[in-house]
Parts: sequence; structure tokens; C-alpha cells
Amino acid sequence: MSIEQEILEEMRDLHQRMHRLFNDRVRERGTSLAQLKLLMLLDRAGPIRSTDIADTLNQAPRTVTEAVDALERDGLAMRTPDPNDRRAKRISLTPAGAVVVQEVAPYRDAFAAEFFETLPAADMAEFLRILKTLNDRIIEMGAPVGLIPGAASGQ
Repeated sequence: MSIEQEILEEMRDLHQRMHRLFNDRVRERGTSLAQLKLLMLLDRAGPIRSTDIADTLNQAPRTVTEAVDALERDGLAMRTPDPNDRRAKRISLTPAGAVVVQEVAPYRDAFAAEFFETLPAADMAEFLRILKTLNDRIIEMGAPVGLIPGAASGQ
């Protein structure tokens, strides 16, 4: 196996382990990582169409519809008409949804602190530099610059 393939496998394994562990921790607080990802996207993006949510989260449109339905039932998100397309709706956070995002922030920060405590500051700075270089490279290879299509904030 080439070193490039080994790095990709390690990145995949790390992502899966982090995802599972953080999901377990947020579930203890009454939410799921899937729900939290959607809430955080709505918080970052502002009102956004469900098709853009599906593209951003790499999910099927039906999956997004069901997730938004659940958030709407729980009073965490709402649908409003899209001013540019009368057939479409934009999904945004409600005040209650914003509270959930704010309440989870300290746990997310604590998770990050616990995870990165094993690295000295110089290693973290180098790791960040490498990640930025790799992000620039993947964009050069054709990946989208903005990760949130159609977001009000233009990200």
C-alpha cells in the first residue's frame, strides 16, 4: 500500500471514530449528530433550500425532507417561502433551534479540547497548515470552493 493510500485510510478511520464517539456523546444530551449537523448548517447558512441542504450534507432529498419534518415538528426549524422561487421553501432555525446549537457548543468545544490535548501547540499549528494546503489542493482538483450552495451568507 502506498503512503498516500495509508494516509487516506487513516483519515477515513479517524473521521468514522470521531463521528461515532461524538454522536454517542450528543445522544446522551438528547440529540443526534445527524440532527445537530443539520441545525448547525442552518445556523451557519441562514435560510437555505432543502436541495442545497441535500447537496451540502451529501444526503438524498427524501432524507433531508424527513429530517426537516422532524425538526419542524420539534419546533427547531421552520419552512418559509423562497422569495426567488414560489415553488420552493427555505428552511431556517427557530429561536428554539438556535438554543440547541448554543447549548451544544460547550460540549463540542470540550470534545475538541480533549481530542487535541495529545498534540503540542506546534504540532497543531503544523497540522492546521497541512489541512489548509490539502483543502487548497482539493479545490484546485475541482472540488467546490463553497461548501454551502445557495446559502444566504454566500459560503
